[in-house]
Amino acid sequence: MVLFLGALLVSGLTLVGGASDAHAVSAEVTYHRIHFPVAGAVSYSDTFGACRSGCSREHEGADIMGSRLQPLLAAVDGRIGWTRLDGNNMLSLRGEDGWSFTYVHINNDSPGTDDGANPVEWILAPGVLPGMEVKAGQHIAFLGDSGNAEGTAPHLHFEIHKPDGTPVNPFWSLQLAQGKRVHDRCGFDDNPVGDPSPDAAPGYWSTASDGSVYAFGSAPHHGSMGGEPLARPVIALTPTPDKGGYWQLASDGGIFSFGNARFLGSTGAMRLNQPVVGMASTPSGKGYWLVASDGGIFSFGDARFVGSTGGMVLNRPIVGMAPTKTGRGYWLVASDGGVFAFGDAGFLGSTGGSTYSPIVDITPTPSGAGYWMLTAGGGVLPYGDAAWLGSSDRVGFCAAPQAVRLTPTRSGDGYWVQTADGNVFSFGDAVDHGSPKRSGLAARPSVDLAAL
Repeated sequence: MVLFLGALLVSGLTLVGGASDAHAVSAEVTYHRIHFPVAGAVSYSDTFGACRSGCSREHEGADIMGSRLQPLLAAVDGRIGWTRLDGNNMLSLRGEDGWSFTYVHINNDSPGTDDGANPVEWILAPGVLPGMEVKAGQHIAFLGDSGNAEGTAPHLHFEIHKPDGTPVNPFWSLQLAQGKRVHDRCGFDDNPVGDPSPDAAPGYWSTASDGSVYAFGSAPHHGSMGGEPLARPVIALTPTPDKGGYWQLASDGGIFSFGNARFLGSTGAMRLNQPVVGMASTPSGKGYWLVASDGGIFSFGDARFVGSTGGMVLNRPIVGMAPTKTGRGYWLVASDGGVFAFGDAGFLGSTGGSTYSPIVDITPTPSGAGYWMLTAGGGVLPYGDAAWLGSSDRVGFCAAPQAVRLTPTRSGDGYWVQTADGNVFSFGDAVDHGSPKRSGLAARPSVDLAAL
């Protein structure tokens, strides 16, 4: 199972643990962005779910072994709580998102002793009082051995709890907080916290290079070329305006129509100077354009030809196109981020001549007054009224998967990024409906994502 914490989405891990009398220990793999809670040299291991008290209960945290009076630090911005129970000095920290963090065995000894005198000035950090707001990384208390840790080495018992109180394994978060690699992650998600809305889009389609189409959410499956012999790989899926069908496009310009999508022509039987790299539908759904890597435009149905780069000498090949809201213009984008505007498309900026990784996609905002460009590394570059809401290169991967497509939500206040390995990342008001990778369907490279 997987879980998104406003921090990181991870799959393929298994936690060891069961249930205590108080909570059901979560079997989901979770990370939460934290500041490491102890300053200085420490050691710890993954003991979440281990037997405690003769196996009458299970360990719901991590024991971070250190030295008496080592500074304890706030894991997140939040409010401090305080409890003393059975000789145990315990501190709680609740973050703004409702997640909470528990610090147990806080110091109860005078400096240089193990006297258990509980000197007030060596429990909480100077100036720290229960109920106050603290910042991540702030000194809040001192490490010790109070409570049932008396007679053991000083350590911090550290817990992470979901807003409903369920404890999750803190080991992975602690590792990432120290910059240690955890499976395919080398850091926390550094994107803005999203605000998913059910109105953003009820579903989407993801298509793979073999023509397979995977429908998520309430997106209907209209058919696919999956399992059919193809002369060239599928490179795009373009829905009709009413989403009652879609076209699949192959790199030779072959068009495959499903649902209410009408076949209006193709370049499949033509001899092309360069392969086809993109497709766009007219607002009526009664026409479409194809674009080749030299910028040659092929118009079918009610799609109007308003210009191309076919006769130009390009620094880099064209990699995609996007139509204007009216259908009377379009943008072409080259892999160096050069943007070419035709018809009523306005030039709003480009990365031509920059050092960004290759551009792989251009996508207009719903208003038509802006566009996003997507880099192969997963970077999102906004222009006009397009807003930056996050990017897949900041999710925390040690090596970010290759990004292939950006698809906006209805409002334009969010978008999804599809990566070639079958992952789908949601930003802004975009809802995560699933992905080929997490469903075990990513047998072929993913090439496109289209929202319902």
